[in-house]
Amino acid sequence: MKRFNLKTLFTLAMLLIVPVAHAYDFMVDSLAYDINPDGTTVTLTYLQPPTRASKAYTNLSDAVTIPDNVINNGISYPVTAIGNAAFYDCSGLTSVTIPNSVTAIGSGAFYECTGLTSITIPNSVTTIGSNAFNGCTSLTSITIPNSVIHIGDFAFANTTWFNSQPDGLIYAGLVAYRYKGTMPSSTSIIIRDGTHEICSYAFAGHSGLISVSIPNSVTYIGDGAFGNCSGLTSITIPNSVTSIGYNVFGGCGLTSITIPNSVTSIGDYAFSYCSRLTSVFIPNSVTSIGNYAFSYCSGLTSVFIPNSVTSIGDYAFRDGSGLTSVTIPNSVTTIGNYAFFRCSGLTRIDAYPNPEKVGMGSNVFYSEPYRVPINGTLHVLPKYLSAYLTANQWRDFFKIEADLIEIGDINADEEISIADVTLLVDVVLRQKSTSASDVNGDGETSVADITALTDLLLSRQ
Repeated sequence: MKRFNLKTLFTLAMLLIVPVAHAYDFMVDSLAYDINPDGTTVTLTYLQPPTRASKAYTNLSDAVTIPDNVINNGISYPVTAIGNAAFYDCSGLTSVTIPNSVTAIGSGAFYECTGLTSITIPNSVTTIGSNAFNGCTSLTSITIPNSVIHIGDFAFANTTWFNSQPDGLIYAGLVAYRYKGTMPSSTSIIIRDGTHEICSYAFAGHSGLISVSIPNSVTYIGDGAFGNCSGLTSITIPNSVTSIGYNVFGGCGLTSITIPNSVTSIGDYAFSYCSRLTSVFIPNSVTSIGNYAFSYCSGLTSVFIPNSVTSIGDYAFRDGSGLTSVTIPNSVTTIGNYAFFRCSGLTRIDAYPNPEKVGMGSNVFYSEPYRVPINGTLHVLPKYLSAYLTANQWRDFFKIEADLIEIGDINADEEISIADVTLLVDVVLRQKSTSASDVNGDGETSVADITALTDLLLSRQ
């Protein structure tokens, strides 16, 4: 797998903001506008498709005042956004006035506006796109209000404003934007209360970071935010966060991680190369595990995938050489290509789904150099034994045993019914547990499992 450094990622990001040709909808006072899909508002856009050899507005110079409304064919449209690459490479632009009607500034909107010296962002703006002010070398003053809750990667890269900031964590609006300078060894960071987002690549590559405290106000952690923080051994993700995105913790020194039950998806490469990670608890809120999500986690010994996950991505656990056991719940409908590629230590696979209803990628349990499935025992539900013995890839296991009890099948009659709910109530009241009673996968039997079993039963009606 090819790994990207920040310079490479920056180059790729710049390629993405240069737009393809399009015809704007109308012009007012030399500025072009596109009517938004709602049909009632507009986005300020570029006059001509900018490239590395051409500007968005060839003759634009000095100061620009963006109106809060524009009129076309007798219809008044509020200006609600400055579009991607809108003023791309307009080096003659020295100042711009943004009205309170604007809520978003697009990716690369002012990229390489080298003459721009200062800008005030109104408190109507909530989003600033990636590379929005990148390369504005004369930009010494910028006012960012607390209305801003999302900032794209490299938004203020190569600006005098950023370069003049003191070393340390820089905030912009309600965003922890970027750690500037060389981080001392054994650094602990406390993200301040009220912060809404940790920006993409905010701490990437800072090996001196050993701990970070994230408040419950944070709802989003950007791509690669803690990538290659090799000194970071543990972190608590607050239950305000709903997803773990691309490469957020890739290459970290994490030895353990607790994923809150607010998280619904684990993104591509999220924990890739966390070779010291020995355990991970995936809550039953998670529905998808992305491509390469836990790849190269050689220290990971076992993983319990909850009965909420429907898809396991390509190479999700590849090269998990320390992985000895894995549980695949009956909720899984898709297992990607090479999902457990070279997990040569796997000795036990507990598979609960009907194999006829699982879409299998290529060589899911492939193991080099023997080019056959890993030498582990496949444990299945008795009712699906014959299906596993004939199903593609599953049938290639050397040993298949029918000895599992389906989670939620409290009375072990090979079906989930109201009788199981009744019995589970008794189990909970008696403070007991069975191999099938931990329905929500939180490691204990409680009232929450009764609710989870009831929901499961209703979903099958």
